[in-house]
Amino acid sequence: MIIAREKCAPRIDVPEPNRRTLKVLLSPQLHEGLQSIASGLTILPPGGQSDLHVHEEGEMFYVLSGRCRIIVGDEVEELEQGTSVWAPPCLSHQLVNSEYEQCRILWVLAPPGRERAIIEKSKEKK
Repeated sequence: MIIAREKCAPRIDVPEPNRRTLKVLLSPQLHEGLQSIASGLTILPPGGQSDLHVHEEGEMFYVLSGRCRIIVGDEVEELEQGTSVWAPPCLSHQLVNSEYEQCRILWVLAPPGRERAIIEKSKEKK
């Protein structure tokens, strides 16, 4: 069994124009024996957003609290607490919080990979 606690997770705070906090909960880079997935949190403050980006991993998002909009390819969907979305590999996607409250989103990468950059950047600030 592997247990990860948010308070101990590697974390980076991304400045404007893509203001958000990223935390890695599970990763092969952090946990011996973990191979097939990585997971973490995106915390979008009011007015925050991720950059529009593409990566080789597929990514599942699950809204833990708040509301936001997701853009996947040319599709746009409003998300609320309890909603999940799958963004296929190699398709552009972006999260946008145009609401007045914070939005917390769990993400899972399959296979893992992109989370390594968050882990490395979190080490740089120490």
